[in-house]
Amino acid sequence: MVNNLSKAKSAFLREAAEQPIIWREWSPQVLEEAKREDKPILIDVGAVWCHWCHVMDRETYSNEGVARLVNEDFIPVKVDRDEMPDLDRELQNAVFAITGESGWPLTVFMTPSGKVFFGGTYFPPDDMYGRIGFKRLLKNIAEVWKNKRDEIERSAFDPSTISFGGENLELSDTIIQIIGEYDLEYGGLGNSSKFPHPLVDTLMLDYTAISGDDVGKKVSLFTAKKMYNGAIFDQVGGGYHRYTVDREWKIPHFEKLLIDNAEIMLSLVKLYEATNDVDVKDALERTYAFVKREMDMGETFANSLDADSDGIEGYYYTWTLEEMERCLAEDFDLGKKIFGISKSEEVEGRKILLRDLENEKLIQIMGKDKALSKLNSIREKLLECRKERNPPFKDINDYTHPNARMSEAMLYTSTLLGNSYDLPLKILRKVRSSPHRRITGNEEPSLEDMASVALADISAFEISSEREFLDYARDISSAIREKIRSSKPYPLDSPNESSASLISRLIAKMSILEGADLKTEEVKFAGSPSFYAGLIDTNFILQKGALSHVVIVDEGDSLADQLHRVALLSFYPLKIVERVLDSERDHLPSYVRAMFDVKRGSSRAFVCIGKSCSQPVTDQASIKQLLKTKL
Repeated sequence: MVNNLSKAKSAFLREAAEQPIIWREWSPQVLEEAKREDKPILIDVGAVWCHWCHVMDRETYSNEGVARLVNEDFIPVKVDRDEMPDLDRELQNAVFAITGESGWPLTVFMTPSGKVFFGGTYFPPDDMYGRIGFKRLLKNIAEVWKNKRDEIERSAFDPSTISFGGENLELSDTIIQIIGEYDLEYGGLGNSSKFPHPLVDTLMLDYTAISGDDVGKKVSLFTAKKMYNGAIFDQVGGGYHRYTVDREWKIPHFEKLLIDNAEIMLSLVKLYEATNDVDVKDALERTYAFVKREMDMGETFANSLDADSDGIEGYYYTWTLEEMERCLAEDFDLGKKIFGISKSEEVEGRKILLRDLENEKLIQIMGKDKALSKLNSIREKLLECRKERNPPFKDINDYTHPNARMSEAMLYTSTLLGNSYDLPLKILRKVRSSPHRRITGNEEPSLEDMASVALADISAFEISSEREFLDYARDISSAIREKIRSSKPYPLDSPNESSASLISRLIAKMSILEGADLKTEEVKFAGSPSFYAGLIDTNFILQKGALSHVVIVDEGDSLADQLHRVALLSFYPLKIVERVLDSERDHLPSYVRAMFDVKRGSSRAFVCIGKSCSQPVTDQASIKQLLKTKL
């Protein structure tokens, strides 16, 4: 027998088509086969962008000895976490509950009744790296399955039944806990490997805006600048790698995911609105350029870029001194200083680029315009040289959730940078009011797919003023309410924003547009509140009434454009901007309609907080000031 993964839509599954293991794709038939054969199920969960998934595929699952044991004693199943995020989350939580491990590759052992009884992450074929070899583990599990089945059945549990109920905390206590997790020397959370946590950074920014306590904005900006100057940020091409293996943001795993970059961009847009920081704007410009250059597929965005190229991790992004000198020529000495190339970290014997001469110092030496111009000139030279290399594998699967999040991020970033909105609007028109798992597919959508499309549609309405997008968002919101009856929203922002957080923000935004009242609910924490940051943020905003509706009445003059732009780019924790004609007033909540006849004749804006609206204003400074003083 051979596996039939060559026919799979998933790039991760297709890569396993030549492996000697007879992989199945996940389906109800897997459980039936396991019952019929009386065998446990082995599930490998991974992704095409995952470096250690490739290592385990290459070293472990391609090993003939491992394959023989798997094929004889187990029903093997290969799962792409990008294809099945809900299943991945259930299995991650189950394995973490048993062993304290989670991540990818995820190795799961399951009974024919669908209960998890053991698991882990990466396993080498034989004992090494301080980990048990997979051959020995497989033999042990097969033996226990044969002789101690009752013990397995008693200890196994249904992963869908894991509860996240925990303790209730006051907001001040959650902020204290999160700050306690901050690395105050290098930014970010924790003191070992570092992942971006854009939802935590946004929560802290909103906390400062509402409470007046500067600590939130300070740690958020500090983390953003540390990441920007580190190697998690692609110093040449822009965009963010998934994580670093160290606490200083110096040594990344080099995969790039669309969803990660979308969430970081959305966080940075709010941070720039609040700070006008030059590094934050540059990070947005370079990341926007990366997405357009490498992820734009014409009508959709690609899903991810692999970490490896030419069989070497990070090869595409790293350098030798000789390569840099040949590429930069007369700019080599300055390039060495900017990127600290002489003393920088290495991977696979090649230099990792990060900032040693930061923008603030570079500007002091050269002046702002000359410094940034020279920096970008050096980046462009390196980028052109890098294009001569074989690029990492690109997964062009057009999954709806990351496409919608990036569409939302591109819309807001384009407003800030003055760029075109054509691609994100095209993508959202392609999805319309009936999202699927893929933009071009017909698979059942997840809650993340639906909520992220609805949120992106609201953004498209805010920016384009085309009412069709708001109609789509309303349709999807109704469909979400129906789906929730059979599929409970997931509460943890792990690894990306949870469906519960997306839905709570969607409900809050729809309530602004419709003038509806909302009640807050207690958020219960099972574990660190940093993994509930999205829910905490929306809940905090609702508690404090920090929801704003800025309405621009467009009378056909140039002032409407100016008021619209400043309203979009003014910071506020949760805000809706709506640009309407006088004839469209019937679509608005009654308390906004009541203001329309005040000061007619020219374009004007109303800033509403809750159900209280300002007098009409006709200058940009007043909009900014009203949004500040209303907090």
